[in-house]
Amino acid sequence: MDHSFIVVVTGLSGSGKSTALKAIEDEGFFCMDNIPVDLLMKFIEVYDSATFDIPKVCIGMDVRAGAGSITERAPWMVSMLRNMAADVHIVFLEASKDNLLNRFKETRRRHPLSELYPNLLDATEAEVKIMEPIRDMADFIINTSEMNVHELQAKIKQIISSKDKTRDMYIEIRSFGFKKGIPIDSDIVMDVRFLPNPYFVEALKDKTGSDAEVKEFLTRNESYRDFIDRFKDLIHSILPLYKKEGRSYLNIAIGCTGGRHRSVAVAEEIMKVIENSGYNGKLIHRDIGLGGH
Repeated sequence: MDHSFIVVVTGLSGSGKSTALKAIEDEGFFCMDNIPVDLLMKFIEVYDSATFDIPKVCIGMDVRAGAGSITERAPWMVSMLRNMAADVHIVFLEASKDNLLNRFKETRRRHPLSELYPNLLDATEAEVKIMEPIRDMADFIINTSEMNVHELQAKIKQIISSKDKTRDMYIEIRSFGFKKGIPIDSDIVMDVRFLPNPYFVEALKDKTGSDAEVKEFLTRNESYRDFIDRFKDLIHSILPLYKKEGRSYLNIAIGCTGGRHRSVAVAEEIMKVIENSGYNGKLIHRDIGLGGH
């Protein structure tokens, strides 16, 4: 368990824990929610001695496990986890009382403490006090009062990606020809048909953008040099912004008429930017074996 990555998602009822758990699950974690503290301790014992490989675990923990248990045993459990695993991070979600009250009214759901506190405001205020010891142990405290679902998901993924070094944004660079259509999963499409076309040079017609002669032909052109410098700077500057937003995948499609010359050469230059920036990426020349220009 020394090399395990464990995230505990906790906080106030109605603050967005279900959304956070779903976002973490999308990042490759085995997620468990609403497990009684005693049962959770048994799981940890089994997990610590088991031979199966589940390196990333997310635990959802809140007052549904019982007000007494969460107050008395959860802080001790968190301390034990931190002694057992290499990476343990506590994410605590909260929101203003007004926001929490409105969310319960909109969804018409019962508060987990409603049997002890029939009044919704009393239940909310009681939960704030019950959860204080865990809040004090949190590595990240997120106030979701002004967040929508997408903003919360992006925030959670940003936190996970900053701590989980095994999980990074996957980038695919794809050259293509407009004759065969734009790749349907493209996030960014760059049309390079304005560049000088090697297809009309007899010696280059049957070559591709991967060949040195084609690259040399393009590089001699001032418009190509100006464009490729600007495009590389653009890609270099936006990659951290996409990652910050919690993107797991980014597909960049670069197209010319037939997908053999200009798009191939440009795609290979952009792939260098991806590699030099330290991202996990793949280069695909979709139409390089097809005819056309």
